[in-house]
Amino acid sequence: MRLRGDVLKQIRRKRGLSQTALAEGICTQATISLMEKQNRLPKMDILTAICERLNIQPDRIVENEVSSINDTFNQIIDALTDQEYDLAKQLISKISIKSLNSDFDKQRYYYLLGMVQISQDQIDDAIFNFELVLTQFATTSANIYLAMTTAGMALAYLKRDDHERAVRLTDRAVKLIDNKKLIGGLHQWASINCQIAELYWRLGEPEKALASAQRGIQLCRDRDSLFILDQLYLYVGRAYIAMGEKEKAKQALEVAKSLSIARHGKINEESIADELAKL
Repeated sequence: MRLRGDVLKQIRRKRGLSQTALAEGICTQATISLMEKQNRLPKMDILTAICERLNIQPDRIVENEVSSINDTFNQIIDALTDQEYDLAKQLISKISIKSLNSDFDKQRYYYLLGMVQISQDQIDDAIFNFELVLTQFATTSANIYLAMTTAGMALAYLKRDDHERAVRLTDRAVKLIDNKKLIGGLHQWASINCQIAELYWRLGEPEKALASAQRGIQLCRDRDSLFILDQLYLYVGRAYIAMGEKEKAKQALEVAKSLSIARHGKINEESIADELAKL
């Protein structure tokens, strides 16, 4: 991850704050100076507090460095999103854990490895890798992958038919989103809301599924992005079906169908068609 000190400085000045005023009660003025002039990334609790004071999301001033490993991670994420599980498995097998230098990269690796393993029904292995993320990196890297990993763990226990633990973990993922200023981009935020919508739908809680899907939709709308909007509307439709609101379900599924065609989401088109057939 890379800090954008120039953006931090610009936002601070727009808020009418001096470096000393921004730092008060959080860190030293020298820390703010290093952040702005040398792009020095502070501890995550300091970064979170600064962002709260400026009333911004951390991803406004923190970005992922472009690298070949990032490209590979993004390809794995795209493959999982498109349910191309064999491709995702092939891509992640090419990554050597020894080549990962940062906790952030290791966190992403173990999360994605766990999701690939879930797709292969290797549930015990997936839980082991998710636990690595949640126990080794929870205090050193406050980013969205903490919530995504918690949701992944919920999916693993749901596949084990451990309904009670899956509910607890899903609720915990929601609390992480609500109570922490986690660092993440649009794709991660939209994905976690879609994950949670799916979990709540599978757990028989359509109202919560609907709320999560709608939150993801709003995020995409705010950024003018079509990313996984078809999946999010699919879960809106499924939630309305479970709630007995057929007309609203039909409207949502028709939107999902159009978006899926636009995104060439063949798998989603089939799922959407199956749901429309129920109405």
